[in-house]
Amino acid sequence: MRRPRDEVILRRLCPHAPLLLLALTAVALPAQAQTEAGKRTVIEIGSPDFRPYPLAIPDIRDMAGEKTPAPAIREMTDTLRWNFDLAATFKVLDPKSYIADPKKEGLAAASIKFEDWVNVGADGLIKGGVTVAGDTLKADLRFFDVASGRQLVQKSYTGKVEDAKRFARAFSDEVIFALTGTRGIFQTRLAAVRKTKSGRELWVMDLDGEGATAVTNNGSINLLPAWSRNGQELIFTSYIRHNPNLYSTPVGGGRPRLLSGERGLNTGGAMSPDGSKLALTLSRDGNSEIYVMNADGTGLKRLTNEWAIDSSPSWSPNGKRIAFVSSRWGDPHIFVMNADGTGVKRITDRGTYNQTPDWSPKGDLIAFTARDERNVFDIFTVNPETKEIRRLTQDQGNNEEPSFSPDGNHIVFTSTREGKSQIWIMAVDGSNQRRITKKGGFTTPAWSPYLVK
Repeated sequence: MRRPRDEVILRRLCPHAPLLLLALTAVALPAQAQTEAGKRTVIEIGSPDFRPYPLAIPDIRDMAGEKTPAPAIREMTDTLRWNFDLAATFKVLDPKSYIADPKKEGLAAASIKFEDWVNVGADGLIKGGVTVAGDTLKADLRFFDVASGRQLVQKSYTGKVEDAKRFARAFSDEVIFALTGTRGIFQTRLAAVRKTKSGRELWVMDLDGEGATAVTNNGSINLLPAWSRNGQELIFTSYIRHNPNLYSTPVGGGRPRLLSGERGLNTGGAMSPDGSKLALTLSRDGNSEIYVMNADGTGLKRLTNEWAIDSSPSWSPNGKRIAFVSSRWGDPHIFVMNADGTGVKRITDRGTYNQTPDWSPKGDLIAFTARDERNVFDIFTVNPETKEIRRLTQDQGNNEEPSFSPDGNHIVFTSTREGKSQIWIMAVDGSNQRRITKKGGFTTPAWSPYLVK
């Protein structure tokens, strides 16, 4: 019998260790899809009425009139297009199809010939103008509903030229909120483990894989990062004291703080939605079991007590239940229980090896990794109430370690489809899969909570 993933990783690395509603659920279409009372009409992806929201994003204008726009302006345009292309509920229209004359159109609604944008199939239009003077950048970004000609969002930003991508992400989130009433994810980040010559270190990066920085640099084996609820710390397992202990460390770097140093495994640290508790896996009494403790490491309480291996806890968004992996019925499967350890229920009946559960912030799905009949690992989701399973990846190498975005509409995961293990993102229905890292060696990605209030 194969052991659950976190224990397998630890044993392989150290054999002496003891052991919009964005991208899937819904999108609100402005103007033509809103009721007279102003309420948004929500159309579910997968329903007969669903269609991606067609969005036009012409090049951001250099307001200084330069023939060759500054690189920061090009970066802002590229970032806006990348963001909305990532969101499966949007269809970014090919700029080659645009018929509007950018030299004749300004940023104000009165200067825009909306008929030209209707004729290319756009429902929404993003326009922008940027002035670069030295290392200072000023941007004016606007979003319009094409059918009505109404300006729905206008934001001005001032900063340094290196802030261009950050401004584009912030504006993208504003557009998502204007359309759906929910927060965008473009200012969130990813944590992951990267293999180095001396061990494995924790890294954080932006959603497009850029801005990657090391969080740890201790030359040891650091594993299984998870975010604190405020996004300021990472919880992880490390061998820096030779035993696989559980620590937290500031995302910006700093001295790790010991959370659990019990004999044996201290892994799978998962913070409760309210930030008050940590669920974790300990093998202090022999085999791996699920425990819960206060966020500061006090008040340890055991939740499971089985002869089998129980590991990999993941909280439900309301904090009332915990998903976990157990081999109590033979092969590892996904189970759920109440947060006090009662009411244990098996929710996966298929597959011979199911692992790494992650509960969607929406509460309706649990993503997990499963091994198929060819001994290949792929990503699946299961409804914890109906037990309905959906396969998201197939015939593309090993795909493992899913983690939901904070809006529940995207999943980050690792894949070997191009050789080395890379980080990929897809929509929650498995569509729109894209690689975001350029170099291999990344594992166990974790999506941050919202980082901007």
